[in-house]
Amino acid sequence: MMKFPLFLFLLSTLLSAQTLTLGVFAYRTSDKIIKEYQPIAEHIAHKLHVNIIVRPLSQEALEQEVSEGKIDIIATNPTHYLSLQKQGKTTGAIATLVKRYNTLITPYLGGVIITRADNANIRSLSGLKGKTIAIPGKKFLGGYQTQAYELLKAGIDMNKDVTTVVVKGHEAVVDAVLLGKVDAGFIRSGIIEEMKSEKKLLPQDLQDLFVIHEQKFSYFPLKTSTNLYPEWSIVVSKKVAVETVSDIAVALYSYKNTEEGADIIAGFTIPGDYGDIDTLARMLRIPPYNTIPFFTIEDIWRKYDIIIIIISTSVTLLFLSLLGFLYRKTHFQQKYAQSILDTIPTPIIVSDGHNLISANNVFLDFVECDTLETFKRHHSCVCDLFEEGDTNEYLHSNVNNITWIEYILKRPEKNHKVKITIRGVTKSFKVNASKVFYKDLIRFIVVFNDISQLINQSTIDTLTGIANRTHFNLLLKHNLYVVQREKTPLSFIFFDIDHFKSVNDTYGHLVGDDVLRHLANLISNSLRKSDIVARWGGEEFIILLSNTPVQAAVTIAQKLRETIENEEFATVQHITCSFGVTQLLENEEGEALLLRLDQQLYNAKEGGRNRVEVG
Repeated sequence: MMKFPLFLFLLSTLLSAQTLTLGVFAYRTSDKIIKEYQPIAEHIAHKLHVNIIVRPLSQEALEQEVSEGKIDIIATNPTHYLSLQKQGKTTGAIATLVKRYNTLITPYLGGVIITRADNANIRSLSGLKGKTIAIPGKKFLGGYQTQAYELLKAGIDMNKDVTTVVVKGHEAVVDAVLLGKVDAGFIRSGIIEEMKSEKKLLPQDLQDLFVIHEQKFSYFPLKTSTNLYPEWSIVVSKKVAVETVSDIAVALYSYKNTEEGADIIAGFTIPGDYGDIDTLARMLRIPPYNTIPFFTIEDIWRKYDIIIIIISTSVTLLFLSLLGFLYRKTHFQQKYAQSILDTIPTPIIVSDGHNLISANNVFLDFVECDTLETFKRHHSCVCDLFEEGDTNEYLHSNVNNITWIEYILKRPEKNHKVKITIRGVTKSFKVNASKVFYKDLIRFIVVFNDISQLINQSTIDTLTGIANRTHFNLLLKHNLYVVQREKTPLSFIFFDIDHFKSVNDTYGHLVGDDVLRHLANLISNSLRKSDIVARWGGEEFIILLSNTPVQAAVTIAQKLRETIENEEFATVQHITCSFGVTQLLENEEGEALLLRLDQQLYNAKEGGRNRVEVG
């Protein structure tokens, strides 16, 4: 008699229980996602006495259903979490997922770049330029975004420099690479280990794969080609009551999965540091940073550089034609031409090819001379002011045994630049020249367009104030040309900060940035003026030593190592660095040199750090 009422009571209790929906970004098949997250849903349901429904969804569908109030708990990758939170749709992260890969338990993930082992043309990031790459999708943090960020830091734009092919999942990327359908592929860390564990990758398959730009972390033995980032985030819709959010967090922290295997959700930990994720999203211009709030000069230059150059060149040519016409006419018109010169806010000179004939007031103001005669008393030619530049674009008085003006006119397709310092202030100019005839005489009108700000923005690392990687690559190209021409020795030092991640983890990224700035300033002040130091990326730096044999470079590296070790840094007190040193070999390409240099730095790390390796 009592059994039926008890059944009714239990049934009514079950039906009246709150139902929460757990939306999961479907980076794998729906069946695999449900299998992976169902035990978690059941654990939360048991702890909170609620019903939990697991729904695998695309990122777009997740966002839509969160907006419509249909999703309560969200499991997704960190860049998507960042986008959701910036849109005001969710709470902050309440937990970070922890994964098990056999004996390894980790709250981190990375991205892996793979190619076939027999593909000798691709052994570094630079080798990916112009290649076809398979990806599981551009919304995947470990399957696309981490790798895209690494390539961007290496000067490779995924939108311009490579061709991407989207395939159905990470395993399909591996298959496409092994079958030779693509040149390379992006997958998240752990995929190789999981496929090996599930016998989807045989020993021969593993031998056929090569990991590009492989990174080594003592606490993360999985294959990775990128820095490490926090694992997936668990966030909650803002419509969920605060007490329920707290209960969900407590339930997640108590979840433990002892199942053996690879790519198993072992549990959850406190939210990770998503500062690096924010930086990655900003640099890749992905949501929530896929729109530009305002245009800086650098943004405008990057987006419209070709248009700016075309317009600037067209206006310059039109202007030079007008001046040429006026210089053919009477004395009055010559004076009128001079008045036009003086209204132009750009330095302009008129020369006969050797001597200065005229100049506008802007030019005279720049060189700090009251009159043209004053300038000519101190300088026989404008080219007396030209300084040595760091690329072949910079002019000097004679180029290829002809005057600098003749060289400009003979090579109009090239960018011509000059560097001039007046009273300690250095400016760079793009130079255009035009030839006109005046009373059977040849005259050259030369316009100096100030590009100092654009050059600084495109060549200087904004954090440390030293050269950036892009500029270093230009300097390398120039110096390789000089070495080939002059047969002088050229050496390099590649170094990075030992255990720098622990600095960021212990003290935060602001302190880490201070360390990088301090170190860059220390190194710059310890080198010769002819030496060039650049920030290669992250905590890595590279030094170019012109006209320096490798033995001298080793001595310099040892002195730098000791200087850094003995320097006192704010907050962290002391740091050490590991160094790789090498000299350019005869007829060696830049890419091969950098690979050797990177190997020496790796040897220094493997040898115990705070040391110099040469090879």
